[in-house]
Amino acid sequence: MARRTSQRDCARALWLLGIEPPVTAAQLQAAYRARIAQVHPDLHLDSEARTEAANVLSRALNAARDLVADWIASERDWPALGGRARSAPATAATPPAEPMLAPVCRRTGLRAGDLVRVWPYDGDVEVVAGTEPDGDRTWVFLQDRGAVRSDRVMLAAYQCPACGRCAGPAVEHPLLRPCPACLADLRALERRPTETLRVRSAIEARAEAGLAEARALRDQRLEQRAEARRRWARSLRRAGPDDLRAALLSAFTNAFDRWTAPV
Repeated sequence: MARRTSQRDCARALWLLGIEPPVTAAQLQAAYRARIAQVHPDLHLDSEARTEAANVLSRALNAARDLVADWIASERDWPALGGRARSAPATAATPPAEPMLAPVCRRTGLRAGDLVRVWPYDGDVEVVAGTEPDGDRTWVFLQDRGAVRSDRVMLAAYQCPACGRCAGPAVEHPLLRPCPACLADLRALERRPTETLRVRSAIEARAEAGLAEARALRDQRLEQRAEARRRWARSLRRAGPDDLRAALLSAFTNAFDRWTAPV
């Protein structure tokens, strides 16, 4: 017997297609055509790896389209993507909506919606649509182009709430998200307590760098946050090993949990 499609399944399909509920059949088809045109394998014939990555994403888009089409036909309540669930016409009682879990690439620390620049990092800011592993390499799919290697992508217009590290260009609302270094340090702390002193020193160094970056961008908000993180890191110099590790884990996990909370 086939598993009943859940609210979470539908939310993930909507995210992949780049649409928000409620959705009509015409809107679904338009969104599918726009997304599949960006990732069609024929656009990536110059690279076998990129072609395979495009094939994988194309299959995912096909499955997402079919799932949403079935959802429209069933007239079930739409999942909540930004707060309350959006209701279909009243019929039988439906179960509570499941939260949509934010997808995070464990290799790169990137997730859909992140702002990035592509090498040589002097062009416009672009938006991440998703990632796909390919052996030892990871491809990053961008909303307005095809796939690029992750080592040619750099976070942009963001600040890390754990260490204060930031990057331009200056925008009205920079993205608050853990930097890749903090994500790596969180994993290291969870596995090896002996990393505690190194991680504290690394956070202080990143806060110093973030302060310099914020000043160069002339963004007072970024500067204030980086300064606060530097003071916090310095205040931990005299903490005992257990208290220090607990404080670092708390800071990292709070930042990570806010970033990956259901939306």
